[in-house]
Parts: sequence; C-alpha cells; structure tokens
Amino acid sequence: MKPNTKIAAITGGTGFVGKHLIKALIGSGYQVNALTRRPQPKTDNINWIEGDLDNRQSLEKLSQNATIFFHLAGLIKARNEHDFRQVNSKSVETILDVLHHSAKRPHFVLLSSLAARERHLSAYAESKRQGEEILQKFAGDIPWTILRPPGVYGPEDMETLKIFKAIASRIAPMPGGLTNRSSWIFGPDLAQAMIAVARSKNCFHQILDVDDGTKNGYSMQDIYATASNILNIKPLPFVVPKIILKNTARMNVLFSTLFNYIPMVTPDKVNELCFPDWICRGPHVTDMTEWKPQTTLKSGFDLTLKWYKEKKLI
Repeated sequence: MKPNTKIAAITGGTGFVGKHLIKALIGSGYQVNALTRRPQPKTDNINWIEGDLDNRQSLEKLSQNATIFFHLAGLIKARNEHDFRQVNSKSVETILDVLHHSAKRPHFVLLSSLAARERHLSAYAESKRQGEEILQKFAGDIPWTILRPPGVYGPEDMETLKIFKAIASRIAPMPGGLTNRSSWIFGPDLAQAMIAVARSKNCFHQILDVDDGTKNGYSMQDIYATASNILNIKPLPFVVPKIILKNTARMNVLFSTLFNYIPMVTPDKVNELCFPDWICRGPHVTDMTEWKPQTTLKSGFDLTLKWYKEKKLI
C-alpha cells in the first residue's frame, strides 16, 4: 500500500449497495477494508477481513487506520425482533466501542433507512431507529452521519426484479392503494452520495435523506409505467387490498415456522408496503454537499434491466 493511501472501512460490502460503494471508493482512490463472513476472491485495493459484527478482533482489524467507517450491514428480514435488534441496533454499539478504543476517530457513516422515520410500522423500522439513537447517544467524539435512503435499485438488486417479472407476466399488482407514493434512488448514485457525505464536515452530526431528486416521489403507477414502457408490455394494473396481503403474510409466517425458513412477507412488511408516504422530506444530502443525483428512474431502470438480461434473470 502506498504512503498516505486513504483507507475506508465498510460492513455489508458483499451486499447490493455495498458492492456499488466499494467500486465507487476504489474509483475515488481509496483502499478498502471490508468485513465478510465468507472467503472472497483476492481483489486489488480490497482487504477482505473475515468475521462478523460480533467479532471484536475482526472489527479492530477492519477499522485499523481508516478515516471513514461505513456501516451498511443490516437485516431486512429476520425471524423475530431480537434478531433485527442484534444486527440493526446492537452492532452500532459494538462498533462504537471498538472505535473508542482505537487510535483514530473515523467519520462513522451509518446507512439507515427511511423506514426509521416511521418506527411504529415494523420491528425492522424500530431496529433501524434504535441504531440511529445508539449512534447519537454513544458516539462521543466520533463524528457521525446518518443516511436515510428510500427504495434503492440498480444492477445487483433482486427486489426490483419482482417488478419486471410481474410486468413480463402482464400484471401490475399495487399493494394497498393507488395514492401511495415513494422516493427512489439508483444504487451507484447512492454510493457517490455516501462518499460525498463522508468527505464533508458539513455532514457531521446530521440525519440526511437521499433520493433521486424527484419532488413528491413516484406512485406505483409511475413505477410500473416506466418499467412497462422499457419492456414494451402493457400489464393489467390492480390494487391488492391490505387485508388480503395481511392474511397472506400470516400464512407465510405460519409456514416459515413449520418449514424453518425466514419469511420476507410478514404482517410488518405489509405495513411498510402499504404505508402511503415514503417520500424524502428531511434535510437532504444535496443541502450539505455538492453531490447531485445523476440517474433518472427511466435511465436507471434501463441499466437495471440490462443487468437482469445479462444474468439471464428475465
């Protein structure tokens, strides 16, 4: 490693957003220390450190000489509230304790979620909010920034694939109602926003929203219309009532207990899906940095669909 090389530490580097962030960090001249639970192929400019969020020795190696610490690792599905808290909340406290015992005080950038704004909706949302509160309470002299992205999509994302597959089947199911709206952001844009935040002292001790800049976000009709125009397929739109989704979710939880799997669709997740307002409104990354979103929903969906086709997923 060259003298004066900038070092960034990252948890969640093998995930969807993490892959884009690592690529952006290397492109910006950083050496990356990345935590992984499984062996990874040797890659230039990445120092893979095996371990998990409970392994203090691994976290000490991860943070060594880092000037920025990106905490992306988190659960979006879990068996119970305890598991959500352990990863999305408790891990923040563990990392802070490690950093307090290290020589450096890296800028701690926590990737939270817009769901943290509505903590009452689900155990996931509550755990993300608790993680934010732990960071604010125990950071001490460690500078921190919390980012709350909305829906994130792009190459490597498997959730948006469901939208394209639905359209390919000529249907456009809309959970909850036609008036629900949400903000979105393209994964590589989010990665660049995170680097801009990490470099800016203006962002110290701030909770910031980040999205693609579309005022009032999008309706599900907007999302489906954009995707269907790209596929050149006209799907049948229909609303799926919340009560039907809830009953399906309860059955899914029951089956998950019987067949020992972690359910994605739960009553809590239905609360999130049917919530009418996932629009970014808080202080924004664009207010604190020179970063600007580069990708429209149309161009982002084009790139995402291209990746799905290359991987033969659609």
